[in-house]
Amino acid sequence: MKRRLPALCAALSVLSGCITLGDEAPAVAEPAAPKASETRAEQGSPDTEVARAIAAPRVEYPNVDTLNGLSSENIEMLLGTPHFRRRDKPAELWQYRARDCVIDLFFYPGGSAGLAVEYMDVRLAPGRETARQACFVSLLKAHGDGDNG
Repeated sequence: MKRRLPALCAALSVLSGCITLGDEAPAVAEPAAPKASETRAEQGSPDTEVARAIAAPRVEYPNVDTLNGLSSENIEMLLGTPHFRRRDKPAELWQYRARDCVIDLFFYPGGSAGLAVEYMDVRLAPGRETARQACFVSLLKAHGDGDNG
């Protein structure tokens, strides 16, 4: 399933552009272990740290709004099995929960694609400052790490 996430993210980026984690919240980079060939002075120099930060790959995530119009199959591939599902014909509600937020996806029949997201609601936990995009990214990461429950 981990191999599908980058492919689906790439496909979604074509549809509406990606947001990098750095656009929503500052990225915290962990310092890389120094190479044995580096001298002690080079290991902690500002130039070396900047070079490492520039060389580090940026992970791009699709915008949360790209969920609108996606089929139930694509949503499940992207986010996994929902934490809660309710069927009220003709609609279905799928709920995905993160530590600080909940995303509710409302599916309706969408032509040949079966069910498709027609409405989405991102609810934040009381007193939390998590943004809509940060909530979505935390769900993507949890699914990508195999923690879907």
